[in-house]
Formats: sequence, C-alpha cells, structure tokens
Amino acid sequence: MPNHNLLWTSGWDSTFRLLQIILVEKETVQPIYIIDKTRRSLKVEMEGIKKILEKIKELHPEAYERILPVWYAEEDLTINKEIEESSKYINSLVRLGPQYSWLAQFCDNHNLSNIEISNDKNLRTDSLTYFLMTNFIKADLNNPLNQEKYNKIAPVFKHFSFPVVTLSKRDMLDIAIKNNWENIMYLTWFCHKPRKNKACGKCTPCINVIKKQMGFRIPVVNRMKGYFKIYLSRKKSNRKLN
Repeated sequence: MPNHNLLWTSGWDSTFRLLQIILVEKETVQPIYIIDKTRRSLKVEMEGIKKILEKIKELHPEAYERILPVWYAEEDLTINKEIEESSKYINSLVRLGPQYSWLAQFCDNHNLSNIEISNDKNLRTDSLTYFLMTNFIKADLNNPLNQEKYNKIAPVFKHFSFPVVTLSKRDMLDIAIKNNWENIMYLTWFCHKPRKNKACGKCTPCINVIKKQMGFRIPVVNRMKGYFKIYLSRKKSNRKLN
C-alpha cells in the first residue's frame, strides 16, 4: 500500500509535493490523474506527467521506484446529494472551482480518504485557501456557529488533506533550487487554455501565476496579455468603488 495518495496534474504544487514525498520523506506515492475529456489542457498535462516521470527516473532512479504507476481515472460518477448541497453552500460564501465537487464525488465513489490535494498558500481573505484554513483546517470548533459551518462544508473537504497549504509558490521554488529540483519543476504545467503548447497568459491559472511572481514561466508576449487583463480588471474594480 502507498504511504500517500496524491492528486497529480503535472502542475507546480502537486509536482512539488510528489518530489517532497519521494526525495525528502522517502515514502511511496500513488499519483492519481482524473481524465476530463473537455479540458483543453488534457493533452499537455498528460505529456507533462510523462516528461516529469522520465526526468525523475533519469536524475533520481532510486526515488523513481517509490512512484506507483499513475492511476488514470475515467468514469461516470454517482452523484452524492450531500456533496452537491455542500458545494452549493460553499459557493455562496467563496468561489469554489467545480473540480472540488467532482473530486469529492470521485473520492466518495471509491471510498477514499486523506487524498492529498496541493493548494498553495494564499492570504487573500476572498480566496478558497483562506476560507479552508479558517473554516475547516484550523476551525475553532468550540464555537457552535463555527461547528455548524464546518459540518456544512465537510462533505466536500473531508476526503482531502492539504500538505502544502502553508507554502507559497515562491517558497516551493526556493526549496526546489536548494535541493536541485528546479529542472524537474520547470517541466510542470498550469495553463487551462494552451495555444501551440504554450501558456496563454490569460486564463485563471496563468493570471494566478503572474500575481504570485511566477510570470517568468509564461512566454513574454502572452505574459503581457495577462498583465493587461489584470490592469483592466483592477481598473473596472476601481470604477465600481468610485
């Protein structure tokens, strides 16, 4: 049995966690990739997984043996109404990406728990990670109101653990450089709407990468598009405030 079950997309955060498990903790990991055929980045993500595994095998053959074959899951999910209602409640409080409900349904269908999901640190009070930290991971359950909220959001989040939630992407980069992992980390993928296998610069993950001082990973021309989109968004917000 693996020591860890990890949702892995070939992205920055989940790849960092994969390397942490096999190189620092020296434990085995079961990577899980759930196939969504409607996802435009499906092809590049799967290619990314292959490239990363090849690079790990080349640089760290002993650690590579700790990675079990990737579980590529593709199936129709049985809908759990409790998860569906919990997702609606969470969405009324903070933006919840549709993948969380989908992933929770997958875990429920397979009776899985403690599945590692790699959310990085985010101190913005309107972010899902901040919501998670204050209302689930570090919730003060001595307060009945907090307990009530916890119970309502637990059907979605109870399946997961969040091992890198205290680290920012820059923290991960610093650790990767210190441990000579950066060549592997630079093979990771994040863009949801790639063009010619290049990050678009304008989708939500690209915008987040730019905001988190990791924009160097996006081609310059596309990065400028991202900066312009951020500028327009801030201008629109300022207009509303005025």
